[in-house]
Amino acid sequence: MTPSALVSRRSAGVLLQSLPAPVARAVQQFAPLLSLGDSTKSILPFIPRPIKWFILFIFLLNARSWPGVWHVRVFASVIRIRLHALLYKRGNGRKWWTTISPVGRSVFPTPDGSDKGALSILKFWASPDDCDWNGHLSNSCYAKNLDPARMQACVDWFPAFFGDNGWVALGGAHYHYIREIPINTHYEIRMSIGGWEDKWIYLVAKFVSRPKKSKSSSPTKPYYNSHAKPPTIPTMTTPSTPLATETSTPAEPTTHGALAHLDASTLDTKLAPNAPPKPNLRTHDEDGALIHCIAVSTYCFKHGRITVPPRVVLAMCGFSLTEVGDKSNWTNANTLRDRRSVRISDFLRGGWKYEENQFWEVSPKVEAERARRVADLKKLTEGLNGLRTY
Repeated sequence: MTPSALVSRRSAGVLLQSLPAPVARAVQQFAPLLSLGDSTKSILPFIPRPIKWFILFIFLLNARSWPGVWHVRVFASVIRIRLHALLYKRGNGRKWWTTISPVGRSVFPTPDGSDKGALSILKFWASPDDCDWNGHLSNSCYAKNLDPARMQACVDWFPAFFGDNGWVALGGAHYHYIREIPINTHYEIRMSIGGWEDKWIYLVAKFVSRPKKSKSSSPTKPYYNSHAKPPTIPTMTTPSTPLATETSTPAEPTTHGALAHLDASTLDTKLAPNAPPKPNLRTHDEDGALIHCIAVSTYCFKHGRITVPPRVVLAMCGFSLTEVGDKSNWTNANTLRDRRSVRISDFLRGGWKYEENQFWEVSPKVEAERARRVADLKKLTEGLNGLRTY
């Protein structure tokens, strides 16, 4: 064996040790087939070995897009809770259902921060197979990666409803792309409940990433700056609307004598002096994470073919619709489940209308917050429905 062959074999061994165990085993299984030593075992022996290794590398690099991987990612949360039930569910399972349900939790975050509300976070990575030729996360992959995040949120928030043989139906989704997600960026999808109506419940998803910390400057929380002048030449990372925003990544410096600053708010004021001032748009989340995209999904709850109001489902799953920490909804829901005179399926299919104990009624404080949020969320559907006339 020549010295060059020994060196190549040693370098290949070091490379295999640096790879994850599953990937290393797959490479070891494919390696004999890629060898030119024995033409009877080699795949396409007339193709040079470097090209074969390059093809194998591309194949492994796109492992997240292999057939069936998306299904595994979507149903991973369902598989997880099924395995958890097999290991820890005992007897009638009432204690187990209590541990996995949002008992006494608030739907919306509280002003004092004591309860973050319904919040589900799933972490992702902008892998090469999810990015376009510009090196940014492809627009189609926002919807692709939102599916497992929505599934995890529904499993975390409504497990008792699924235990009552209910299911959820997706009515639509709306996306607002704010700024791109570069390749190889680690980002999060933060799911929350935006509000609900008599039929629909709105799930809001934020695609956020944490900006890299600079060694020269200490991290600071972004702030609103309504007096900051926008840059003369907007960069690729500026928001896609001309409204005043928080200060974020600075643009390239310009000379004050050559070009004058273009203040969109000043132009709007001169063109429409009686128009109300435009609000500041948030570019960062509460913890300083950079917002890349906001997606709103509309769902409805179903039992069979019958629609169940969201407020009934929220109360049956243990959410408090009055004060934080109030567990009476969960107690009343379990009383209905234990009642033998009326089946829980009959209750969800319309029997709730005739119940004397309407424990799913919302307090005035929560109702005011719900109405305020729904007023903004309905602008999505109302605005797009208006475009049907054009």
